[in-house]
Amino acid sequence: MQVPLAFALLVPLAATIGQYWTSGFWRDSLAVGVLFWPGVAWKWTVQVNAAVAIGVIGGLYVWGIAHLLRERTLAVVMLCCLGGTILAVLVGKGVNHFTGWHEMQALGSIDMAGRVNWYLLAHWHNPVWEEAVFRGLPLLGYAWLMKRRPIVARWCYFLLPAVLFAAYHVPGHGYARITDTFILGAIFAWIALRYGFWSVLVLHCILDAVSVLSFVHLRGAPTEEVRWLAEHFGALNTTFTLALMGTIAMAIYQASRFAILNRKRESSHAAASCS
Repeated sequence: MQVPLAFALLVPLAATIGQYWTSGFWRDSLAVGVLFWPGVAWKWTVQVNAAVAIGVIGGLYVWGIAHLLRERTLAVVMLCCLGGTILAVLVGKGVNHFTGWHEMQALGSIDMAGRVNWYLLAHWHNPVWEEAVFRGLPLLGYAWLMKRRPIVARWCYFLLPAVLFAAYHVPGHGYARITDTFILGAIFAWIALRYGFWSVLVLHCILDAVSVLSFVHLRGAPTEEVRWLAEHFGALNTTFTLALMGTIAMAIYQASRFAILNRKRESSHAAASCS
């Protein structure tokens, strides 16, 4: 079940690499943020070749998928992510309905002329950076505090990074994202403690990068800048969809097989008890 799921997760990365290769963006040099905060003028960036940047980020992503495959936790981690995301979105929409909060600027309304490839990279860089800052680094503090005050360590790891994670999204998205990002931050903290840091890195990357497949439909993305994605849109989305459908089919098969074996086991126990 995990193999087709892993294959599906690699499709957005393959689409990004294909876009960069054909557009020539892989040769460009760009400033990649290392320390920054939305809405603050100061930031620390490093000049990196685009191929190196996507190579490092993509390498971490692939390594994370391989790690979850070895641990046999990829499927359950993705299910936790799906359930957590649905919960966060529903609660967030409910809060926004009563408060009247609206997101400041949706991705589809951004003018990307001349910067499509940069926005594609942001969909990989941002989740890696955010997980390193809001889940990875706090793990060091958690490990230190866990030896002294275990209960305090858990509560701090769940709440403090989630609050900062929610606050981080306010300057760029407004208060409309504060509820769902807080809930998702707390859920990701639980996943990180339960299944390891690589799990949340993979989850956050795919949540952001899956939209790479739909860049051809964004009004702000000029057609000439996403020509390769447009030409391969059908193949990419078909591959992604079939891989997910294969995962669901295998999950149903495994669940059915488990249920049948469980019923047979119960019948055997009942027959043994009667005899």
